[in-house]
Amino acid sequence: MSFTSRFTRLSPYARGQLRGYHRVRIGPRVKLGGPGTYDLRPGSAIRAGTRIWVGPGATLTLERGSAIGANCVVNVETGIHLGPGSQVSWGVQLLDTDFHAITDDDGVVHPHTSPIVIGAHVLVGTGVMILKGVSLGDGSIVAAGSVVTRSVEPGVVVGGNPARPIGRSRDWN
Repeated sequence: MSFTSRFTRLSPYARGQLRGYHRVRIGPRVKLGGPGTYDLRPGSAIRAGTRIWVGPGATLTLERGSAIGANCVVNVETGIHLGPGSQVSWGVQLLDTDFHAITDDDGVVHPHTSPIVIGAHVLVGTGVMILKGVSLGDGSIVAAGSVVTRSVEPGVVVGGNPARPIGRSRDWN
């Protein structure tokens, strides 16, 4: 049996421990790349098949109880922060960068990266794309398949492309 197949059969906690993250659950086939900082707090989780890149000088922070679902793509050029108890479903993309600088007709070069901040106890549905500069307020919910281009107030439910308010929520579980 190869090391790779033995490594994928380990418990998520053992995978986290082997990567230097005490009490962090890391699923099989998770790719953690880039020279940036991974601030993975005890009690956080990254599910199977997720690919993460943290660029130079950037930081990915997962607070206690937060989780990134299976098969997500996370690209961090400045910073992405998941607050305590926040849950990101499967197939989500978190992109704090446009990957390219854009110059408008007046010659103004627009910033191509800006941090993403996800507050405490936020629920992000499957297939969502969250773009640079977005903040999701505490207790907010993003409906499946949404594209979030603007910040969301606490307790607001958003959905669609682009995501717009569709309701309010007191709690979710």
